[in-house]
Amino acid sequence: MLELRDLVKHYQVDGGEPIHAVDGVSMSVARGEIVALYGPSGSGKSTLLDLIAGLQAPDSGSVLVDGRDVLAMSRREADEYRLRQIGIIGHSLPPGWRAIQSASLKLLLSNGREAKRTIEPLLGQLGLGDRLQHRTEQLSMGERQRVLIARALSADPELVLADEPTGSLDTQRTLEVLGRLRSLCREREMALLLATHDPQAAAFADRTHELRDGRLQAYTPDHTPVAEPSKPGA
Repeated sequence: MLELRDLVKHYQVDGGEPIHAVDGVSMSVARGEIVALYGPSGSGKSTLLDLIAGLQAPDSGSVLVDGRDVLAMSRREADEYRLRQIGIIGHSLPPGWRAIQSASLKLLLSNGREAKRTIEPLLGQLGLGDRLQHRTEQLSMGERQRVLIARALSADPELVLADEPTGSLDTQRTLEVLGRLRSLCREREMALLLATHDPQAAAFADRTHELRDGRLQAYTPDHTPVAEPSKPGA
């Protein structure tokens, strides 16, 4: 599904030493597989996700998604790719919007007539069936994160990119959100690339790569994985 080949992205800041944000990264993620990209802040995780999403262009290397070269896409093709083929789990919801509006955003851009019928069952699967009309400010952090997951998954993408999806959650809510996300990705056979600095989140993946100073290296868990929760909440 996803294949990265010798991907490189360097930055030059104010004439100083170049920053090797992504430095020769090669990796793959299969359909239905969950792969974690583990590393501290500043290790290059977000830059790598931006390159996969076509939001930045690499200095060299290639990004292939389902055999398509993301770098060869026209602007229109890239917009369509981000709208339909991939889902990006971001960090914030528009203030004042109702949960069902925020979750439906991608659908409203592509097929507005089907938005409500498509998004309501997905929000229900995420445990938000009784929160559809609640505004952003009325939702807990865990609920907001699940709305973001619903928005990313709403167009039934082939690949999901999640950038620190549990960074603002406590341990229990982290486990609940990741458990639901993993279940949906398995059910829909979507590939998931999860960028995280949290070893608990990394423990949910089928495989984990560690990213340090833009380079992949072997990942050695430094904790005992926490058991998954027995019941939903948040």
